[in-house]
Parts: sequence; C-alpha cells; structure tokens
Amino acid sequence: MPARYETAVRLNLRPLEGWENGFNIVYVPPAAKPDRAAIARYLKYEPELLGEMLDAGSPFPLARIESGADADLAVKNLKVLGLKAKVVKDVDLKIGKPNIRLRSIEFGDESVALTSFNTAEVTRFGSDSIALIVTGRIVESKAESVEKRKKKERKVLDESSTSSDEMLIDLYTKESIQGWRLAARGFDFSGLGKSKKLLAKDNLETLLKMLRSFASSAVFIDEYAARMNTLTSVWDIERRTDFEGLKRSGVGKMGFGNVVRTSNLTQFTKYSRLQRLML
Repeated sequence: MPARYETAVRLNLRPLEGWENGFNIVYVPPAAKPDRAAIARYLKYEPELLGEMLDAGSPFPLARIESGADADLAVKNLKVLGLKAKVVKDVDLKIGKPNIRLRSIEFGDESVALTSFNTAEVTRFGSDSIALIVTGRIVESKAESVEKRKKKERKVLDESSTSSDEMLIDLYTKESIQGWRLAARGFDFSGLGKSKKLLAKDNLETLLKMLRSFASSAVFIDEYAARMNTLTSVWDIERRTDFEGLKRSGVGKMGFGNVVRTSNLTQFTKYSRLQRLML
C-alpha cells in the first residue's frame, strides 16, 4: 500500500436513504494504471463490480456517503491509488428542480426552437449554446395483487403486472444545469416533416441524429442504458408499495390490495445532472 494512503479513518459506506443529503464520490475517467485490487478493498466492492464502474467513459459515482470530510479523504486516497475522483453533493444535483419537458422542437438554419410542454413557452438557442446531450431509458413497472390474510398465512387471490420502457433525451446549455427533456409520450414530431415515421421510438432516434448534427460541438453521452444496473450499487431505483385496503377479487372474494411500483427516473436524472456538473 502506498505510504501516503491514509487509513486512520475508515470509509463509512452505510447505505443512505433517498431523502438524506449525501456526498457522492465520482470517478473522473480515464484512469491509466489504477490499483484496482486496493480500490476494491477500500470501497468494499467485488472486483468485477469495480471493473464495470472503472470501464465507464464518462464520470461515474463510486459511492454515496453521509460525511463530506470522509468523502474528501476518499478522493485523496483514491488519487494515491491511481484514480482521479471528485466529490459532488446531492444538493448540487438539484433533483427537486426537474428538467423542462418539451412538447416540440423546430430546427432553423442557425437556431433551434424548444417549446415547453406545460407552458408552451418557446426558447431559441444557437448551435453553440448546447453543451451536452445525454440519452437514457426509463423503465417503470407496476405489480398489483389481492391477498387473503389469515393469521400468519397469506394467499394470493389475484395478481397482475405492467411495465414500460421509454427512451429519454436530455439537453443542456452552457448557462444552466437545468436541462430540457424529450420523451416520446405527448411529443409533437410533426417538425420532422417527411422524416417522420410511424413509431415514436424511430422518431426519437431521428430527432437525436438531427440534434447531434445541429449541435456538433456538444458532448454526447449514451452510456446510461448499459450501466443502469451497475449504478444501482450507488443510486438505487425507486420502489414504492401502496396498500389499498379491502378489494373485491372475483365473485364473492375479498382481499387486501397491494400495488408495488418501481422506477429508475430519479436515478437517470441524477446521472444526467452529474454529467452536466462535470463538464
């Protein structure tokens, strides 16, 4: 272990609740020759998981902890072990101020017009104003069940589940970390003209190509979908259970209803905002 490696304070890796304001230890690639074995021991990760994190081509969170002092110390230790890292506070990600949902986009010769979904306000930007484009996927599921409960026994009377998988595109300008968000649902693709296709997925991909061509100097990051599962080691997906009380299930059957919802929307938003902060 290098002599300058500080071991006096052990890194407290207690998992934080979503509502807690934590400090994120963010890996800044690339890393030439990091001591992966020592880093894995320090962060208490399996070597395979750490390898997936360090293979990222864009800034990637390694841990989320409760102490700013510990996070600063971790950055120093990781530097000794061959890894460049930075501390990013949860509060700096500003998750409570969501990206502006878009209704439509129209391309001009020298500018692009973005129309807000909620207010219909139109904002125009030149190609040089767009600094970053981040793509991702939002995977959401809902599982409903009706159970009959008797003492310690539970019997499922009825159950069903639904899921969705949607592509998102986030745009950021040089002036603000609050970006603009494109989602297929409710979006007006008429601006694509003759390039418009039947499927929303195809239209989003066409729009993405047009945006990348228009803002050719913007940084483009499309790693999220491939690294979503790895991210759950630091930023877990949201899971919520709602108890609906007594419900009817079939003829003459009553039971207690439960609905379990999962979503990675907050996780993607954190990842997207992180990329903007690290520019």
